[in-house]
Amino acid sequence: MRSRVLNAAVALFICVSVLFCACSSKLPPETLPPQPTAAPTSETSEETIPSETIAETEPSIGPNSTSQVLEVPVEVNGQLHVEGTQLVNEYGMPVQLKGMSSGGLQSCFQFFNDDVCDTLIQDWGCTVIRLAMTSHGLDNGYTYFPDRYFNEVCGYMDTLIEHGVYVIVDWHILFDGDPTEYQEDAVDFFSRISALYGDYPNVIYEVCNEPNGMRFDDPESPVDWDNCIKPYAETVIAAIRENDPDNIIIVGTPTWSQDVDVASLNPIDGDNIMYTLHFYAGSHGEDHMDKVRTAVANGLPIFCTEWGTSLDSGNSGVFYTETLEWMALLDEYNISWCNWSIGTAILESSNALRLYSNRFTVEQKIAGHWPDEMLSDSGLFVRSLILGRDFDIPEGGYGT
Repeated sequence: MRSRVLNAAVALFICVSVLFCACSSKLPPETLPPQPTAAPTSETSEETIPSETIAETEPSIGPNSTSQVLEVPVEVNGQLHVEGTQLVNEYGMPVQLKGMSSGGLQSCFQFFNDDVCDTLIQDWGCTVIRLAMTSHGLDNGYTYFPDRYFNEVCGYMDTLIEHGVYVIVDWHILFDGDPTEYQEDAVDFFSRISALYGDYPNVIYEVCNEPNGMRFDDPESPVDWDNCIKPYAETVIAAIRENDPDNIIIVGTPTWSQDVDVASLNPIDGDNIMYTLHFYAGSHGEDHMDKVRTAVANGLPIFCTEWGTSLDSGNSGVFYTETLEWMALLDEYNISWCNWSIGTAILESSNALRLYSNRFTVEQKIAGHWPDEMLSDSGLFVRSLILGRDFDIPEGGYGT
């Protein structure tokens, strides 16, 4: 959301040299990015503090969550497609996917390993995971290091696909609010990703996270649907469809992916296309819910690829009551969703995991199977929503 841009500007970054190379053997050499460029060294992260220092101050918390769900999402539902406003499985039955979005991948490197995937899919019941690949940041992101992030996304996708979950590959525009600014990069990225993974029913493409602001080449013109977002999406969709005729493609909508009603007046021609809804329960209320109602009434299929329990800054506590109102609306229309966020090292109260501190170590974070002590108030709440279990809301309906 708009006010998270400042937070993202100071995003903490783990400086590492290990790269995921799973993609390098799958595409012809001429389609691959150049050899990895070194990651930036000017940024630091709380998670680079030696764990030995922490271990001296507090006893270790051992991971202890256990499997709650044994079904493998893709084995159950197979190839997804869109019928009317509904996401349905290969048998034509409506499906409501529920899961987590990563934070920007530049701040949660090496997070989605086998143990973490087991935790999110089996212990939490996630049926979808969103990989938020920042397209362009202040001094980081795909446009700076395309080789590194292409390989990283491939590595995560390989692991998640092996675990049988649906995977949203998100071109996470934020600073670059106009998606046409780096359209060539997006076309190249999705062309190569769809060439690699287009035959897997797991894959869902999200072609622009949150279009926002003014046109990069015309500061007097807003990033609107008819003249900017829709033409961009049609170009990227065409590139994907050359390799993948079937999998779901999700298109961002105006004003930080809030104006689904606007997109519903002039939808894109094509099959298996859905439209992005984003909301933060502490900031967006009935007016935004009405946009959803209007869009659905106009026949628009919606996928809520990002929502939070907090303000749209990602901070200021957990709004339990407001979140439940939104959940009721999404359930009413059978709208799938991903919660923001997990895995990041950026300080936000919307984080599902507490940040690295004297309470636990980086090693415990990436080991998965987290005890409740490692989860934030938001994480405990969202886990219960994914599992469909009752949750005792604190008195006053607000958390930290």
